[in-house]
Order: sequence, then structure tokens, then C-alpha cells
Amino acid sequence: MIYKDADIYIEWEESEIPWIKIFTCTPYKEITECPKTLRAKLWKTYEIAEETMIEYFKPDKINMASFGNYMPRVHIHVMARFENDSFFPEPMWGERQREGNVVLPDFALFEAILLEKLRRI
Repeated sequence: MIYKDADIYIEWEESEIPWIKIFTCTPYKEITECPKTLRAKLWKTYEIAEETMIEYFKPDKINMASFGNYMPRVHIHVMARFENDSFFPEPMWGERQREGNVVLPDFALFEAILLEKLRRI
């Protein structure tokens, strides 16, 4: 768990790339079921996470996904993608393209930076 408040929580997805998931604490099935204030907070949290990943990890691309077929509740995947990760340009759920060679800075410092930004909203 990276972050938790009364409305949302954020956790890591185990992966070779920086990949987090943002959840609503209340298990809404669809984003449109969330109160408008929660939707706004969810989107702001996503924006902060994306901006922080770009600044810190300097990826080639950020991927965002929200499926919910296996876990039917609101959550957003935020993934920092690199041309030399194992799956690029395919999605992380796609076919492996190569043995990845991604060298990344410390995730703990990213967490600290992200937490500081999230405390301001």
C-alpha cells in the first residue's frame, strides 16, 4: 500500500515497470456510480500519479487502463512504459516481445514524492 485516505487507496502491481493501481475505497462497479466529488478526486489523483511518474522515471509512454472484468470495481492502472521493457509496444497483458532491460531509480523515493503531492489535494 502506497497511500490511503477515506476515499481512495493506491498500491503497487508487481512488475518490471513502475505500475500502480488507484482504487476507490467504496467498491463502486462503474466510475459513473461514484459521487461527482469522488470522480474528481480520482481523476486528480491519476493526474498527480502520471505527472510524478513522468518526472521521476522518465518513461517513453504512460499507459492508463481500467478494465474491472476480473475485479468488478473502480480502479485505474497507471504504468510507466519503456521501449526496452519486455512487452513494449504491446500492453503489459500482451505478448512478451523480448527480455526486458529496464534500469529504474529507487521506488521508495518515488513513493515519498507521490505521497507529498497527494497530501496537498
